[in-house]
Amino acid sequence: MAVLVLYATKSGATEQCAKVLSAELSDCTLCNIAVDKPDIESFDQIILGAGVRDGKIYKPIRDFIKKNQTELLKKSMGYYICNEKPKKTEEIIEDNIPVDLKKAAICIESFGGYKAYAAPKEGTDQLKGIFIDRIKVFSEKFK
Repeated sequence: MAVLVLYATKSGATEQCAKVLSAELSDCTLCNIAVDKPDIESFDQIILGAGVRDGKIYKPIRDFIKKNQTELLKKSMGYYICNEKPKKTEEIIEDNIPVDLKKAAICIESFGGYKAYAAPKEGTDQLKGIFIDRIKVFSEKFK
């Protein structure tokens, strides 16, 4: 089954998670929404990933969800966020993913993250603050 991992990132955490996730899945296409606009008809499963600022997932993914909500309900869906405030995860999910999509989702998870000003510098551990174990458990639900 073809899987699309579509993400929006600013500081890089969501992209790093998308790369780890796609490496765990076969027949997977990785897509940064800022660069490409994929044809979602071609995919059986779609995983949307977004960073979070001020309690909101990044606008490109919010807009994608609004525009494609009916079509997304026909797919096997998963959602992940990258947020540095674990205590706010449930609230962020509640406020940013429509109820019908949440109910239909295979999985929704936070993979951790970091504050924008604390993003890892080039040449350092790019996965600092990311929960790799959560990504691996999440990926199992799409195999």
